[in-house]
Amino acid sequence: TAEDAKGLLLESIQDDNPVVFLEHRWLHNIKGEVSEKPKYIPLGKARMVQEGSDITLIAISYMVVEAIHAVEFLTTQGISCEVLDLRTIAPLDWQSVFASAGKTGRVLVLDTGTTTGSISGEIVSRVVDKCWETLKCAPQRLAMPDYPESTSFALTANYHVRAEHIAEKVGQMLGRKIDAGSL
Repeated sequence: TAEDAKGLLLESIQDDNPVVFLEHRWLHNIKGEVSEKPKYIPLGKARMVQEGSDITLIAISYMVVEAIHAVEFLTTQGISCEVLDLRTIAPLDWQSVFASAGKTGRVLVLDTGTTTGSISGEIVSRVVDKCWETLKCAPQRLAMPDYPESTSFALTANYHVRAEHIAEKVGQMLGRKIDAGSL
């Protein structure tokens, strides 16, 4: 959100350690209310976007937007999704990740990076290590392919993870057929 961007930037400036502040370019057009008074958002504290009971979607950066679109559709299918916006990846709010994974028993991590070497792989690995007893199925991830993005729009049409991919993967993890064509 716009308020998150301002609050995290203010906190980054105040931090005594070096901070690398990156934001996805597709988030630049998002508008929202922002308090005139400084509202600092702690680094390493995730935001619960929506509570749910069937599956946890752990989203990073722009993937939060796609997750919200997918969840709106999945709700009409009777699927209750919990959406966790990490906000920061170093530090990462492991406590919130493990709590949500333990609650729903299913985890899908959504990442704007490539599949190999991305933070999503580390999240899946740690969820398996810490939440094994409560998992109902193997944690999954959706990320970009392991090759550079083309500069041609026609060639990138299926490169990025979108809401329909998320909805279909959630259906697969729940053992349900989801037709996300209307997304």
